Amino acid sequence: MGRERVTVQRWLKTYTKSGINGLLSTKKSTGRPPIIKASAREQLSKELEQPEGFKSYEEIRTWLKAQEGVEASYKVVHDTVRYRMKSKLKVPRAVGIKHNSEAESEFKKNCHNT
Repeated sequence: MGRERVTVQRWLKTYTKSGINGLLSTKKSTGRPPIIKASAREQLSKELEQPEGFKSYEEIRTWLKAQEGVEASYKVVHDTVRYRMKSKLKVPRAVGIKHNSEAESEFKKNCHNT
């Protein structure tokens, strides 16, 4: 069968206890509860929707600690915001000191898109 003896024994035990339905049912692992609770994520998403937003994930960590009392690592905050909440920080790109907006607009006007 390509399975270990213990696995087959567990399957047989489940089958004798609850039949074929017991074997076919899939159980969801509860896993570790999230550090940032759903209510805190809702508040955070409202704050992220604001035009000023947050400048860094460190700032979000500070906000979570002050507002919600949640002590979370940088990685947890980054993963939660970026991948679970599908959100991004509202940080514009830095513009150099020598940036000339008139030259940029002139370039865009005269640029031939091929």
